[in-house]
Amino acid sequence: MSRTPAQPHPLAEYAERIDAAKVYTLRQLAELMELAPSSVSGMARYGWLPGSRMKPHRRGGRAYTWTGKQLLRLAARPIRVQYDHERYAPSTLYRVGCRCPACVRAHSADSQERKRALADEAFPAEERARLVALVVDATPVAEAAAEVGVTVGQVYGRATWDAAFAEEIDEAAWSLCVLGQTDPACGTPSGYRGNPRGQSPRPACRGTGCREWRRSQSQVERAEAAAV
Repeated sequence: MSRTPAQPHPLAEYAERIDAAKVYTLRQLAELMELAPSSVSGMARYGWLPGSRMKPHRRGGRAYTWTGKQLLRLAARPIRVQYDHERYAPSTLYRVGCRCPACVRAHSADSQERKRALADEAFPAEERARLVALVVDATPVAEAAAEVGVTVGQVYGRATWDAAFAEEIDEAAWSLCVLGQTDPACGTPSGYRGNPRGQSPRPACRGTGCREWRRSQSQVERAEAAAV
């Protein structure tokens, strides 16, 4: 356990965004500080966010609330913390300066949890199911994304970490295959690029087979660029 000198309160860097006239719930404060609610709850338990009021929660139990004026006063106060890993959560200690491996890992996990919660809120399960259904009906992914109100980046960004969703998109996108998945050109450069001119013109293919070729090619290109 080590003791640090006085340092700015974790709220200090967010002071300009605090509305003095507003009342903040724990979840709203977590969003303001870009933390998981569990981390802010830990700060409250450890006495770093004094002055809160407890009010009944609509789902039962009681919830913390702070006025903006209280938060601004706290933001202006220095804080001194012991890096006591038996008492404090690693993600909480990271916020006040501890950079030991355990705290860094906890911070990374906390950030990932928060980002994925925001991703779920922006692109909920109902909209994901609707997008997949549109692609099954041969709607291009970009058009399906626009119809459900998300970007292509959100669709493929989620697919990079949500394996179940990625599999659903890949299965659905066979409907977009221009040549047919049994054609020898399926999943080849010529299939992906298409042939817009010539005696037998055909559009570029964005079906699953050709997209898999493009993914593999991108990996090769990145590896070659890294080796230079």
